[in-house]
Amino acid sequence: MKFRTVIYTLLLATLCMGCGGHLSMHELEHLEARMNVAPDSVLAVLTAADMPRCGERRALYALLTVQAQDKSYVDVADDSLISVATRYYDRKGLPLRRLQAFYYHGRVYANAGLHHEAMTAYTRAEEFVNKVDAPYPVGLLYAQIGVLYGNDYDYPQALEYIDNALVHYEKSGKERLQYIAKRNIGQCYLNMLQFPQAEPLLKEVLEWGEAHNDSYIISSALDLLLCLYDATANAEALDSLIMRYPIDVLPQNAATYGIIAHYYALREDKAVAEDALDYAWNICIAAEDSIMLWQKSYQVYKALDSPYDALHSHEQLLAHQDSVVRITLQQPLIASQRDHYETRLKVEELRNQQQRYLMRGAAVIVLMVAVALGIYIRNCFRRKQEELNEYMELAEDLRHTLYNKEESIGRISEELQLSHAQLDDLRERVDAHEGSVAHMQTQITELFGTYSRLLNNLSETYYENQGSKSAIFKQLDKEIKRISEGNMITELEAILNTNLDNIMARLRAELPHLKEKDYTFLTYLYARFSGKTIATFMRLERNHIYQIKYRLRDEIKASDAPSKDFFLDSMP
Repeated sequence: MKFRTVIYTLLLATLCMGCGGHLSMHELEHLEARMNVAPDSVLAVLTAADMPRCGERRALYALLTVQAQDKSYVDVADDSLISVATRYYDRKGLPLRRLQAFYYHGRVYANAGLHHEAMTAYTRAEEFVNKVDAPYPVGLLYAQIGVLYGNDYDYPQALEYIDNALVHYEKSGKERLQYIAKRNIGQCYLNMLQFPQAEPLLKEVLEWGEAHNDSYIISSALDLLLCLYDATANAEALDSLIMRYPIDVLPQNAATYGIIAHYYALREDKAVAEDALDYAWNICIAAEDSIMLWQKSYQVYKALDSPYDALHSHEQLLAHQDSVVRITLQQPLIASQRDHYETRLKVEELRNQQQRYLMRGAAVIVLMVAVALGIYIRNCFRRKQEELNEYMELAEDLRHTLYNKEESIGRISEELQLSHAQLDDLRERVDAHEGSVAHMQTQITELFGTYSRLLNNLSETYYENQGSKSAIFKQLDKEIKRISEGNMITELEAILNTNLDNIMARLRAELPHLKEKDYTFLTYLYARFSGKTIATFMRLERNHIYQIKYRLRDEIKASDAPSKDFFLDSMP
């Protein structure tokens, strides 16, 4: 097996070098399939390759790398790499990969000591449990959730999740993990002081570890059995274990040596008891170990008939218990955080569901409006077609009527021949008319003199009837646009400068911050155009005219322009 693994690693490493260090999606999926068989080899291949730049290849590379590190017993506490995977698989991807991404993010958090963040990640991973058919990763997830509950002293919840993990390990055929789960279940029973349930499970685990020569299983089972027999004062069972296993086989931790010290103190072997107790203090690393050792010190010195040392140990035990309880109470409970997170997820799901319903309702309404509009337009086309057919029939009738009247028109034209007398009379009338041409020209000149007033009146009429679609208003709109967009405003400004003491030039010089539209508005205003005319030329609402006028008046009044009084007095 090891030879095959080495060959496999060399082949994949060569493949990575051949493709420039970048792994294809197919190669990553092949590594994913080999993960549980040879995680160290997979890690070597991934480490030798370059990380993809984007997409699912990048996310899968990050997930497989952290997964291989975890399975190779490399405790990673930096979540920068696994965050690449969770950001991608948060919204899309295969359910199994989404579950694994959040599970290994939780593992990284747990390695960093961030247990509450780890529980949040595990809870996110648990959303995909019912979407996958993979008992092994689901069992790993439930086991880690159970461990977190155990660390938070919520042993009933821990027991429930570890039981679920055991069921999934049995489905996946992972025998060793089954006995690790049974050991954890036994530990929960032990912490809950349910000793009859804990003892047979821990014995079964110890027997399996001895049968398979698994030192980790043996050591952990012995550790818990020693605690159980010490807590139940089962001297016979405790003596059997200590006599059966050499001192170097027993778990090398403070709890075990504290129990050994108490064991030899009960047998009045003071030297061995004190040596074991001193060694336990030397390897003590946690606050919980200190509390346990002060308790064991109290029991040892009490058994050795050293009341002063026993009293000191008891006082230290109470002091340390108070500090640990205070720190524990100050920490947020994982169970409360998990419930809050699950409630928030449910609320978000309900909100998303409501939004989907609203979008569907809006889509139905839009569809109904579109259908109604389509029916209406089709009916309009049908009516227009019927009117067109009627007009065609009418035109045909008129054509026939005109054709029948051609002969009558010929006869009428002959009868219209003017007589010579009538022609002479007409000539005399024309001569009399020529005398009045000069007078008419004068009237026309006067008429053009009133152009501004007429334009005002036409503009007001247009303003009041601008919704009309008749030809006259269309033509008028075209003429007004020609006047307002052409050179008329420039010429009008020149006229104002000539007749009003160079008013527009002074206005531009003394108030340069005004916009060009403001200058145009003031040009029309000083030229005494009506509000409706200005609204028509500048395409404004009537009420906006007065707002602009008062705004410009206030700006001129508040300015430092030398001619501001002249500008204000010239306004109509």
